[in-house]
Amino acid sequence: MNSSSESLTASKNRSNNCVKFIHASDIHLGCQQYRNQNRADDFITAFREILALSIEHSVDFILLGGDVFTSLEMLPGKLLEIIDLLTEFKDHTRGKIPIIAIEGNHDIRKFSIGLRLSERGQSWLKLISSLDLIILLEANLNDPPEEMFKPYDFQLKKGGKFQVKNVMIHGIQYYGQDPVNFLPKIQAAIKKEKGIYNILLQHYGIEGQMKNVPGVKLENIELLKDRVNYLALGHFHRQFVIDDWIYNPGSSEAASWIDSTFKRGIFLVEVFNDEIFTKNVQIIRLHNRRHQWEVIFFPKPIRNKEDLYNIIFHKLKPIFNHKKKNEKASNTRIPSLYLVLKGKMPCKLFKINEKELRNRICENFPVVDVKIYQKFTNGITRLDKYL
Repeated sequence: MNSSSESLTASKNRSNNCVKFIHASDIHLGCQQYRNQNRADDFITAFREILALSIEHSVDFILLGGDVFTSLEMLPGKLLEIIDLLTEFKDHTRGKIPIIAIEGNHDIRKFSIGLRLSERGQSWLKLISSLDLIILLEANLNDPPEEMFKPYDFQLKKGGKFQVKNVMIHGIQYYGQDPVNFLPKIQAAIKKEKGIYNILLQHYGIEGQMKNVPGVKLENIELLKDRVNYLALGHFHRQFVIDDWIYNPGSSEAASWIDSTFKRGIFLVEVFNDEIFTKNVQIIRLHNRRHQWEVIFFPKPIRNKEDLYNIIFHKLKPIFNHKKKNEKASNTRIPSLYLVLKGKMPCKLFKINEKELRNRICENFPVVDVKIYQKFTNGITRLDKYL
């Protein structure tokens, strides 16, 4: 055999021994940040990019770690757009890139449009699963360990595990922020078999990874390490990796202003089986809309609306003068503006109309939306400061 044939054979064997997947989470489809339609489209755009990346990198499957939808409150047009997107993806890939998901807390929220749901277990993920567009994994933690992760049944659209090549994906839907009591049973339910790479897909955070946000203690998770090769998480919108074993990609789009300060994205993972399992994990940042913060200081109290607008427009004009005002809002290069107003508090007879100010800024500058924060001070110095 010549060197060229040997190289081709080695490459083929390497391909057969390699499994590639994308791990994403917290897509929050249906989210309308600040009731802005363009921001709602941004979440679908991020999901569309994830699907495109899976095709570009020829992955074997996609993992979604919960909170695929932000709630049950979904406009029919948006839901149809998502269904059409998934249908187009399945047709384009001929169904060869399965999307494997679990439900997060937002997918199964108890309340919709202010009303408590009388029937639990409803979710848009279940609807999409019924259309054969995703594989929705649900383990029954009330079953004995040997029956907890039943193989996925395409007829029933139910199951707790699904195998792709030599990778076994186990999925557990959201069971609360601190599922510690279930961990020993989960550990007993996952079989460690030779030549099988175990992934566990769950929806909770790890304590200490987000400030002032509760999570599961890391030491409680450690007992899963002898059964699970890759612990795939969702829930926290901040990306983190622990011990090259626990992976949380973060949200695919910023659902709040604090999210815009986090590192977020997706993981592109390659698992190799060369006698022992090894992996390569690449972090991919999505092309999200930029969130721009600007602070305007008022050295003296504002007395009327026109003075307010003149000062704000004067400050913003040099910042945005290089951008075209008529660019389409769907262009993610157009930022979402967070505007902080500081300094002396306006006169008592003048109250800032934030809605009107927001509309005026959007009309005159290339921004998709404006969130206004009033951080004025009354300018009065107390006597006890000097005592």
